[in-house]
Amino acid sequence: MQKKMLHQSAILILLRLSLALSDCHPPTPSTNTPPRKSFSEAATIARPHCRTRCGNLTVPYPFGIGLNSSCSIDPSFEVNCDTSYTPPKLFISEGDREIVDISEQHVRIRNWVATACYNESGYFTSLDNVSFDFKTKAFPYSFSDANQFMVVGCDDWVDIVGPLGIDRSFVRNYTSSCASFCSNISDPIDGFCMGNGCCRTSVPKGLLAFSSKFYTLDYHMKVHSFNPCGYAFIGEAEKFEFHASYLWDMGFKNWMIENVPIVLDWAIGNLTCNQAKKNGDFACRENSDCVDSDTGLGGYRCNCSEGYEGNPYLSPGCTDIDECQNNPCHEHGICNNTLGGYNCSCAKGYKGDGRKDGFGCVAMIMNSQFPVIKFSIGLIK
Repeated sequence: MQKKMLHQSAILILLRLSLALSDCHPPTPSTNTPPRKSFSEAATIARPHCRTRCGNLTVPYPFGIGLNSSCSIDPSFEVNCDTSYTPPKLFISEGDREIVDISEQHVRIRNWVATACYNESGYFTSLDNVSFDFKTKAFPYSFSDANQFMVVGCDDWVDIVGPLGIDRSFVRNYTSSCASFCSNISDPIDGFCMGNGCCRTSVPKGLLAFSSKFYTLDYHMKVHSFNPCGYAFIGEAEKFEFHASYLWDMGFKNWMIENVPIVLDWAIGNLTCNQAKKNGDFACRENSDCVDSDTGLGGYRCNCSEGYEGNPYLSPGCTDIDECQNNPCHEHGICNNTLGGYNCSCAKGYKGDGRKDGFGCVAMIMNSQFPVIKFSIGLIK
């Protein structure tokens, strides 16, 4: 009888151990740390006494509002807030390129759409080719490969030409074409952009300027009833999905301008990180990392180091993120914030790594009837 009870107790202990271990899983990458705030959400956004907003946009340093205002890292990062609009609009320097977003790597600007419209006899009613130019050394911008060159129309092919450069010195021309044709209103299919009413092709990094030129076979005479105009544009690829109705919708151009921006890469200067660190005007502040631009034009940007957030271009640099505020530890764990990270431990009476995304915390087996048991199930008869 006594052996039978001991046998049952041993099995119960093994069962409890098995259940405890079944709750343990290999650690996975953390999903419990709070999202890092962008540099436009930092406690310090701009230089002292400099404006931080224009209409609905926040303007973080190294950009600065006002021409000759000393609010930007250098004159090439100056932006102009035009208060004649309601709400005010932000523009690149003294130009007419409206800025709609500024992020750590990109500036998004309002789109320009090239158009070629015809009457039933095939004569132009409007022709508006488009050109952009950032070749000057005064600009830190180039076109991002997040864009694509796109054409919408049923009797159009459009050439795009522009310079690719190194350190903004001319090296060679980039040339590409996109052709889009269809015969009937039923030919184009929503969501498809492979030459049947819509065409799209990639844009290389490091493109400094471009100009477009329209060509046509029949001047839209055969398709005029449902497609009187052709359109061409560079725009953010993820923001555009083709719909056949764009072919006859005369409001399409305005919709494009409002909803599909052009993405620009930006970088500071034309030196690499290693080169810039040797200069007294190196832009990256405390707790930040320097990242070389990948456009082929030189230059660099600064990012807050892992576990830090803020504006990496302004003193005192990036500040520590308190990950414990997001409760990354197990319900029986204790969180300890550290510089650039955090640690989890288990409360008294529990074992494990204390992390929600790790082994967590498992209750220690405390049974006064069996303080220490050494056994083998096979030996208990």
